[in-house]
Amino acid sequence: MRKILLGAFVLLSVLALQPAPALARDVAPVIAAGAGFDAAKLNAITNWLKADVEKGRSPGAIVLVARDGRVILHEAVGWADKDKKIAMQLNSIHPIASSTKLITTIAVLRLFEQNKLQIMTPIATYLPELKDLKVAVERKDAGGTVTTELVNPARAPTVHDLLTHRAGFTYFFFPPNALRTKYRELGIDRVDNMTADEMLQKLATLPLAFSPGTTFEYSIATDLLGHIIERVTKKPLDVALKELVLDPLRMKETTFHVKGPDLARYARPLSTDKDMWVFEWLDVTRAPKRFSGGAGMASTTGDFFRVLQLLVNEGTLDGVRLLSPQTVRWAMANHIGTQRGAAHPGDGYSWSLFNPVRVEDGAAPFPGSVGDLFWGGITGPRYFVDSKEKLVGIVFMQGPSIRAAYQAELRAMVYGAMTVSKSAR
Repeated sequence: MRKILLGAFVLLSVLALQPAPALARDVAPVIAAGAGFDAAKLNAITNWLKADVEKGRSPGAIVLVARDGRVILHEAVGWADKDKKIAMQLNSIHPIASSTKLITTIAVLRLFEQNKLQIMTPIATYLPELKDLKVAVERKDAGGTVTTELVNPARAPTVHDLLTHRAGFTYFFFPPNALRTKYRELGIDRVDNMTADEMLQKLATLPLAFSPGTTFEYSIATDLLGHIIERVTKKPLDVALKELVLDPLRMKETTFHVKGPDLARYARPLSTDKDMWVFEWLDVTRAPKRFSGGAGMASTTGDFFRVLQLLVNEGTLDGVRLLSPQTVRWAMANHIGTQRGAAHPGDGYSWSLFNPVRVEDGAAPFPGSVGDLFWGGITGPRYFVDSKEKLVGIVFMQGPSIRAAYQAELRAMVYGAMTVSKSAR
């Protein structure tokens, strides 16, 4: 027993803050117990994913669970490319879509701390193309005829409005209306059809969906944050994010363009997936003409674990501090009160500067702690960060239609495997 415990201690040290290979079965129970988890219930998470592959619900997946910065579960199941019979590996590369937003926001906050970017400043300070935006207001006359009038907003949209998705922008794939149809026709959301400057010029011809600050609508706002970063740093976004976030966190597998030998590790959806348009829209195997700070990156679970652990650690990782603890606590707090709107995550959650933030113990359809964050991407990956429990959970798979269900199912199983809670009661 003494040798097992000693071996477990050594392995824990090696595993700290590393996306290690699957744990050796003879010490995994000891490691799980030391982290406050039931090893058998953790293994059941892998079995759940395997069963979904066998049923054809998912092509394959990678799951990573960590506590106190130590990986306690990291498994790959199924196929990275089922058609070519390429197995999913721990280092398989996934398009992460809106998970990109977290990386871009961290870069914005770093520039904010350096006073190179002011959050309450109108966005036109950095993107002058957007200085004369109007708001589309529908009016109905006595006869029932609806007309659209363009009016000046009560105030200009600010960088903070972009961070909280309250600036008045939208996404083309929400339920159709006149504005979203124009986004689609002009290709505002795309990354393969025009440069950032060209996109901004086209966006300037469209009205806002609402007056800034008055409502919430998940949107291309983080793309605009990425273009602000480019203007402030005078560097392309891929270079700026590399310097501000990826290199300091040693995220060597995170990129806007998967190419060359890395294509052999690229995870793909089932060829029968009903939402294949998502992968055509966000095809990271093609060089982008415009870097999308809101949806354009690919990564691995090991890399993405590092950025999530940075939040748990309140801005530091492996002795490198990217953000102050106070900045992280402020950014992870509720910033929109009780406002709701398009793509709001639902009961129990509001929005922080990063992602949805839990504001009450109940209401949400899965367990967690007040203050936890979660999100993912339209391609399929999901993640959550629970700072009170010092817990990170990630599941990367390519399946747009099941991504919301996977969030709930992963959370239920991870918290269900917990035997010791760190939350003060």
